Amino acid sequence: MTEYGPAGAYMYQGWNLSNNALALVRRALHGHALTGDEPGADELIARGIVVWEPWNRQYSAADLQQLQRRVHQEQRARVADLLHEQTTADRFFEAMARLDKERVSGIQYVATFEEAQAALQAALADAKTLIRTAHPLTRPAEFLKISLSVDIPRLERGVGLKTIYPDSARSRGPERDWTKKVCEHGAEVRTLASDFTRCIIIDDKLAVISDHRTVPAPRNTGWLVSHPGMLAYITEVFDSQWSLAAPWMGDRARSIDGGTITTPRTREILRRFSRDQTIKQIASGMSLSVATINSEIASLYDQTGTNSHFALGAWWASSEERKIP
Repeated sequence: MTEYGPAGAYMYQGWNLSNNALALVRRALHGHALTGDEPGADELIARGIVVWEPWNRQYSAADLQQLQRRVHQEQRARVADLLHEQTTADRFFEAMARLDKERVSGIQYVATFEEAQAALQAALADAKTLIRTAHPLTRPAEFLKISLSVDIPRLERGVGLKTIYPDSARSRGPERDWTKKVCEHGAEVRTLASDFTRCIIIDDKLAVISDHRTVPAPRNTGWLVSHPGMLAYITEVFDSQWSLAAPWMGDRARSIDGGTITTPRTREILRRFSRDQTIKQIASGMSLSVATINSEIASLYDQTGTNSHFALGAWWASSEERKIP
């Protein structure tokens, strides 16, 4: 266990002692006190081989068996730390190896509306089986007109279309017109009263989703996803939303609405407005986003010919629709 090292120093399980320190060890073990100023004393003090006795104001030899036990305990703790570090490193490199095997060019960020539209239109032009779309926000009338010019030919050549709109779309002219025309060619359209996730899925090969790193998610930027695992997840989200949505064929609204301007959701928003709740409070109370509430209010402005909260409130106060349960 003990061997000689350079310059005649002993090596105690990796501990190097100079000749001066070794001479002091002999003195200490024979009962001689040390002041701590002797050459080599700092080595012994640092290793705990000699300990300070405040009552004598001197250093004397430590209990070597107790010191050895403490050193062994510390060494075992260091070994355990090294083994843990090694295990953690192994797990890290195993995870990296899995990522390397799964590495595909399957996710691309699109930072501008033009870039997103170019990628989307290229994928839509090549669609062959089914397109799924979910639009929680109001679609501009000019976009819907352009969309019709390509949606109908695509439906005529056998490409399926499933679209989800919010309930409020039933009272908006552009969406109603678009829905009537595409449904006449075999499309399926449903609406949801609750909030839902925006996405477009083309032939189970490409999805376009919003960038949810910020709230609300920007409308004109997002991600193009072709990674098979992520595509399966996005499709599952859409299908779950689709199963909760109510069918809307052509321009036939739900019977409960009776052709009214408001929907159950917008009536609840207006009732909360009449109780002086803020948009943030309304969004929180209805478990919706602030962006969704603002979108619904903007739609109500269009439908009622108003342009302010005060004017909309006045319209609601005199409307027969506020009597609908």
